[in-house]
Amino acid sequence: MKAMRFLFSVPRSCGTGEPIELHHSDRPNLSGVGHAILWADHNVPVIDLHDQGFIIGVLFSRAKGERLLSLPGEAPLSDGPEPLAKWIVRECWGGYAGILLGPEKSSIYIIVDPSGYCPVYRLETATHILYATSPGLFAAAMGVQPLVSWEALHNFLARPELRQRGTCLQGVTEIAPGELVSTFPDRFASKRIWRPEDYMPDGAMTDFDEAASGLREVALMVCAAWAKLFGPVTVAASGGVDSSLICAALAAADMPFTCTTVATSDPSGDERRFVHLLADHLGVRCISAIYDPKAIDPLRTISIGLARPSRKPFMQALDAALMSGADESGASVVFDGNMGDNLFCYLHSSAPIIDRFRSEGFSRGALSTFHDMCLVTGCDIPTMARAMGRRMMRRNASPAWPTDQRFLVQADGLPDITEPLTPWLETSVGMHGGKRDHLSLIMHAQLHIHGLADCGLPRFTPLASQPLLESCLSIPTWLWCHGGVNRALARAAFASSLPREIVARTSKAGPDSFIQRSFEQHRNTIQDLLMDGLLARNHIIDRVEVDAAFQSNARADNEILLRLVDLAEAENWARSWLT
Repeated sequence: MKAMRFLFSVPRSCGTGEPIELHHSDRPNLSGVGHAILWADHNVPVIDLHDQGFIIGVLFSRAKGERLLSLPGEAPLSDGPEPLAKWIVRECWGGYAGILLGPEKSSIYIIVDPSGYCPVYRLETATHILYATSPGLFAAAMGVQPLVSWEALHNFLARPELRQRGTCLQGVTEIAPGELVSTFPDRFASKRIWRPEDYMPDGAMTDFDEAASGLREVALMVCAAWAKLFGPVTVAASGGVDSSLICAALAAADMPFTCTTVATSDPSGDERRFVHLLADHLGVRCISAIYDPKAIDPLRTISIGLARPSRKPFMQALDAALMSGADESGASVVFDGNMGDNLFCYLHSSAPIIDRFRSEGFSRGALSTFHDMCLVTGCDIPTMARAMGRRMMRRNASPAWPTDQRFLVQADGLPDITEPLTPWLETSVGMHGGKRDHLSLIMHAQLHIHGLADCGLPRFTPLASQPLLESCLSIPTWLWCHGGVNRALARAAFASSLPREIVARTSKAGPDSFIQRSFEQHRNTIQDLLMDGLLARNHIIDRVEVDAAFQSNARADNEILLRLVDLAEAENWARSWLT
């Protein structure tokens, strides 16, 4: 399946007189057209709702996990956009955007699926309102490339893990997943159709084995549905819990797949032994690769075409290795384990203890969770007790989003804009305060989900699927640390299908040594790029601080090194929008 690319254009004059008509186009240059029109790339699925609109993308049935090529008869097509959007979100899942006509065809509404697989960006011009899955498509419609917003880029670099409604491009915003919005915002306030509040623990799911069995069932359904859609799969296997769960789910569903693993040339980031152990146990082929320094171009952005410089430069080498593995195995798509730590509630705090204490009182279960979290975090009893006291004094306040001001010019006089794409930290969680921490974890992953609109390498993140998100949110935080191990439910869900050595792993190595060597190899190029680049000229980075970091031994501080290469990625990304 091709990357899901579409462009939807609505003239500002629509809805002020005659009923709106929706038309298809065979080209993305839509701005001169006087009616609402949709262009979708060849082979992008479109469900025609006749005179009610379109659904672009992939829909699965909630009940059976089967793909829907049309809406069933019970769908409330004639009841209006909001009832229809609620029905789709409740009865279906997948990766899609719905364009729905309002009452008497006087307005147009858009619903974006809750998973985030199909990002939809919005841009207003003097004559039209445009929506697209890629900001680069706006250039096709307008004939002019969107411009970088230096203020927004500064804001993004101060909160690089927060996906906000605003992007780093002038005038380009993003529609929140699960939200119904009008193309004419002056006529309708947006409404959240999917809300995390609706999936908070309700007291019914407190048995560990039952929760693990339910998670297994949902993971099987989700992974099988996507594998059937995409065709041959290779899994980017790291030997850790998350990618191994995907492999086990595919194997249990009798879906053919291979494993591809990428290692550093030294032992520090070489997990091939564990991946081969996994592949042998499941009876599948394993392809191994080494991170190739030649794949890194320090003057090329890996975030090309994206609305924000959100990818990491070392992924040039990872992408190249995974593409090679996919080609060798004949795979159509690479499934990755991104979002696993976040979805499976990998908390390092006293939150699960307090959640259980508030739900059950001073019980044997609460004491057991206290012991479990001491093991997970490595804390002794007094340290954990003090952490509980500090957290309880916060009175369940929403956690603040962390900022990173390193090497940035202090933005005196600039507005401090923080508008999360998904405002989940304000969720009503009842006694389960740890669920805000869980939601915060998931929000941290939203910039790193590979969905249907990704261009280039066919990567996909099945763990972001709506049924898995809802299932994991409904489980109390203390079940995830059961037995004193992180992500305990994810381990237990497929323990019978995986090698014991894989199930027992609580940590794994990463590509740090490769990133360090790559930085040293391109150190002078990166320094020149930043010292005389767009970020410096537009007063985003502090030249003095950046120069001091390069004059010192940046390699000795891995966090400083990673920050510098992220700034280099932002520089290259900004330059890509000027060409």
